[in-house]
Amino acid sequence: MSRTYSLSITILVVVTAIALVVLGSFGNRTRERLEDPSPGDIYMARVNALRGGAAEPAIYGLVRVEEVYPDRIVGHPAMHSSPSKRRAYRELERAIADEVRYDMSKNIEIARGDLLGLHARGVIVVAKAPEA
Repeated sequence: MSRTYSLSITILVVVTAIALVVLGSFGNRTRERLEDPSPGDIYMARVNALRGGAAEPAIYGLVRVEEVYPDRIVGHPAMHSSPSKRRAYRELERAIADEVRYDMSKNIEIARGDLLGLHARGVIVVAKAPEA
């Protein structure tokens, strides 16, 4: 085996390991937020699926948790949503900086027992705390 080939394989293994650690910690933080939701948490989700609408085409948006009860959470959707998951990720970063407006006239209620299942099915993509 050539030295260049061995070096390339080593670099690939290291980069893959780093990516897995980063993705794993990101997923763990989402899981923690869903297991212990708090007012102010922000979920990036397929909002049409949360509202009971058709799963296709997916419409991604943000939901800010307003109230947490023992059996459910109540949140408000962001004013804008998009079929682009990439755009929703950008909105999530803006939301952390408190630059997103929410539609306070619309409530989204989710049973607390359903949060992790919705994440496993890809309906809730990411959950972040406002200070994250």
